Amino acid sequence: MLPFSTTIVLSLIEYFCVTVLHVIYAFGHFGITEALWSALGFIPILLTILVFRLTGKESVIVRVFYISMLAGSYLISWKIETLGMLIMVYFAGALMIALHSNRKLMLEYSIASSVIIIVMAIFQMDSIDEVCSSQLYYIYMILYAFGMVTLVFMASGIKNYKQKMEEKNEEAQNALEAKGNFLANMSHEIRTPMNAICGMAQLLSERDLGEEEAGYIETIQKSSESLLSIINEILDFSKIDSGKMEINEYEYHFNSLLQDVLSIIEFRLKGKSVKLVTEISPNIPRILIGDELRIRQILINLLNNAVNFTHKGSITLKMVWVSQAEDKGVLEVEVKDTGIGISEENMGKLFKAFGQIDTRKNRNVEGTGLGLAISKNLLELMGGGIWATSIPDYGSTFSFSLPQRVKDRRPSNYRNDHNIVIRQNDEFKISFKAPTARVMIVDDNKVNLQVAYEIMKRFGFEATTIDNGSEAINRIEEHLITYDIIFMDHMMPFMDGVETTEKIRALDSTYAKEIPIVALTANAIKGVEKQFKDAGMNDYLPKPIHVDQLNDILKRWLPLEKQIRIVDGEEMKPIQSSRFKTKEELEEDILYVLKGVNVETGIRNCGGNRNVYIRILQTFSSSNLSSGLVNYYESADWNNYEVIAHSIKGACRNIGADELADRAYKLELAGKSADEAYIKANHDAFVNDYRELISAITRAIIEQNR
Repeated sequence: MLPFSTTIVLSLIEYFCVTVLHVIYAFGHFGITEALWSALGFIPILLTILVFRLTGKESVIVRVFYISMLAGSYLISWKIETLGMLIMVYFAGALMIALHSNRKLMLEYSIASSVIIIVMAIFQMDSIDEVCSSQLYYIYMILYAFGMVTLVFMASGIKNYKQKMEEKNEEAQNALEAKGNFLANMSHEIRTPMNAICGMAQLLSERDLGEEEAGYIETIQKSSESLLSIINEILDFSKIDSGKMEINEYEYHFNSLLQDVLSIIEFRLKGKSVKLVTEISPNIPRILIGDELRIRQILINLLNNAVNFTHKGSITLKMVWVSQAEDKGVLEVEVKDTGIGISEENMGKLFKAFGQIDTRKNRNVEGTGLGLAISKNLLELMGGGIWATSIPDYGSTFSFSLPQRVKDRRPSNYRNDHNIVIRQNDEFKISFKAPTARVMIVDDNKVNLQVAYEIMKRFGFEATTIDNGSEAINRIEEHLITYDIIFMDHMMPFMDGVETTEKIRALDSTYAKEIPIVALTANAIKGVEKQFKDAGMNDYLPKPIHVDQLNDILKRWLPLEKQIRIVDGEEMKPIQSSRFKTKEELEEDILYVLKGVNVETGIRNCGGNRNVYIRILQTFSSSNLSSGLVNYYESADWNNYEVIAHSIKGACRNIGADELADRAYKLELAGKSADEAYIKANHDAFVNDYRELISAITRAIIEQNR
């Protein structure tokens, strides 16, 4: 059905054309006076447009149009003696009103127009005879009557059809909503037992088992991960199919993304005599802005395909950056393998859903056949594209381009040693222990509680397990134990995790409002993260629980003074209380005597949190930028020299080293204007002072932790 506004526009255009023809006819046969009279036909058009802008009531707009059109058309036809043709004009208007699909308005128009035509036949037959014979006019009247009856039925039919379409649309919307709810429930119901399988298998793999038993456990782990991958692909495809897939763009470190992807592919290649070759352009910006999760997913999909269909030879990942402006560019990626290749007739099936090709030959290949279709849709959502070339028995090449914005344009300079036969990954090792941490886990499933409890024991503490939201609220309200963090299951009977969190946040205590709450959930549907955040949760940890993800969550939210960092297998002394110190206490603090650093300013820059400030100092001391500054100085690359000087300036300002920051700023300006004389006169002294500050901070932190 056409929208109402479109119907009105078409009606006005049609009537405008009729009026123009009358004006031309009047001017040619009678002169300017009658032509001006005919121009009165434009008044209904202007009047309808005015009413359309003043009111949204469709019935009022249609009535104004047809009444003014009937009157205007009659007046013009009477003035230029074309009354015999008025029936044609009225019938044309009736067609447009019928398309509006309102039977009542169509009846009104039919009666009003018919009355005018009949009255004309009675009182103005002499005028009509000048255009057409009375017999012909009567035939027109009969045809008009049949036409009006037909249009009334047509209007009724259109209205009924429109109502049915609206009902179907409502049913479709309800079906989509039901589909979304089903996906959420299916995700939760499947992932809950999968969480138990993966978790228990992971715990068993850490036991001292025999070789045969260890092999069984490894098979369980691999099969579980494979099943989860299939579940995720089905869910992703369903979200794309329903138009609910969202792209979330944030800052991400390119090197970190790439290393995560390569680590996963290394594990997949374990046991295969296949080389993973990486050709990563060093000029790819260090920090980009995009959907890191989806980019990682696309890379893993393409590389997994290469692993599945390559049994000897190599897989090459090539990545280059094409800069388009200072703050944007295109990431161009190529995945090339020496696998079985794809025949020409099967190339068209590559990016279609469930499009595994040559299924008889590839029955041993796991997967849904959705990976490439999902990758294509994700890339299109992000403004990119994907294509492929292949030669049967010689290999395939999959390429994609993806626009990305730039946050930090310093080159990433990714270095790797993957041009060798893949080696086995080391098991993930936790980076800290927290034996004094108090952790609460809320989950209605006893198996899930046991899995989470056992995994968290690796960090040196024994968590409190609770199987319902009401008990969790009571624990926080009574405040008999001060917990450091809560892991909250999402879907629980009687009171789910979102409602429980909202009630905890509503308690009248600072403790209840500030305790970190992390969603621990098997619901993989996109959009739940926002729901959790709106409820007052701080973070999100999906099931099945992976130790590396749990490690990051705990490290992020547990108090720093409770974390005993593990470096090279040795436990380090935790940093003491994060309480903001007074000036007198700071004067006794070893950090307070750092030369060239205003500690009070630095802590103020960190929101008054000394713990965060110490963390910033640790980062500052470990990210020495002097080597990059020296390299660009020696190569006279003043553009990149300016970028490094800018980064040093910002870092120095953050920690309170204002004097050094001012000197870095002057070097930044000199690099921007290519002022070699100033740079050469000040570079060496600045680098020496910057390195001395880093050494002093490093020594102070080591002394602080003794």
